[in-house]
Amino acid sequence: MSILLTSDEVRTQSMSVWKQFGENLWIPNSKKNATLPREDINKLQHSGIGKFAVLVAMGSSVEDNIQVLKENRHKIDIIACDKAFGPLLDHGVKADYVVVADAGIPYRFIEKYIKDTKDVSLLATPYANTEWTTNWLGKRYFYVNQDAIESERIFAPIMADRYRIIPASSNVSNAMSVLWTNCENKKNENWGGYESYYLIGYDYSWPVNGNYYAWDNPIPKRHYMNHRTILDMTGSPVFTSENLLFSCKWMISYVTTFQLPIINCSGKGILDIPLKLKLSDALKRVRNEKKYMDIVRQSFYAWKDSFQAYKQTEKNFFSFKEDLLYT
Repeated sequence: MSILLTSDEVRTQSMSVWKQFGENLWIPNSKKNATLPREDINKLQHSGIGKFAVLVAMGSSVEDNIQVLKENRHKIDIIACDKAFGPLLDHGVKADYVVVADAGIPYRFIEKYIKDTKDVSLLATPYANTEWTTNWLGKRYFYVNQDAIESERIFAPIMADRYRIIPASSNVSNAMSVLWTNCENKKNENWGGYESYYLIGYDYSWPVNGNYYAWDNPIPKRHYMNHRTILDMTGSPVFTSENLLFSCKWMISYVTTFQLPIINCSGKGILDIPLKLKLSDALKRVRNEKKYMDIVRQSFYAWKDSFQAYKQTEKNFFSFKEDLLYT
């Protein structure tokens, strides 16, 4: 089994999903979502400067980390996947951002929590389930995936404006990481600017004697999705599906290729990326001092302005030199 994905594997996966959902669901959803009030997602760039983010997927390792998350909530921003928002609320933790990528994600996962979304931002694909996007009470932002089959050529014109194109990933958990880092062949950047991105629930597997999702063990899903039995990072046997394995390999490729400040704090699972740490140890090092965050942000923008001035001066110099020395 290869660890890194090939371009052919990615293209095949993308085409398979497009044939299943593209024409009959994604395009109609996008046309409806394009009519909704929304914020310009580009204004979120650098919004994480001086701050730290915890990205919450729905692997059962969230159960192991929920107390640490609650105790350190004041130090961090929380970015949650669609299914995680409700269970986090049930356990006393409210996310700052929720990412939804799937046209088929059932509204029931958010319906009873919809009143709690007023001060939470939704980050969605154009083709996200319209029940989520139309009922959401907080700010809406939209992003378009640039994928191996160039579906962005369809969805970008539908959205028209106030969207952002990001490299496509393989599932909503991976999309959370890509949204805020935004790396692809021609650029390597930390778009959101967070100092570190701590992952929990990024298990890509489920324990033999544990839950399929955090606090949930859907039957028969945990059985019919069981395609392989392998050892996780702790040496424990776990079950996984071909889709989860594909997504895990994709994430390993992404993180290692661009050497991102992404740290796996899940504590178990099969995402064996270079940076791993207990969530309690990671957050123990984070200061909760707004004044320091503000100083870092001010210094960043001063550096940014100086760099832009330098680039303009450099451009002016070469233009001036050419005018003087050449006829």
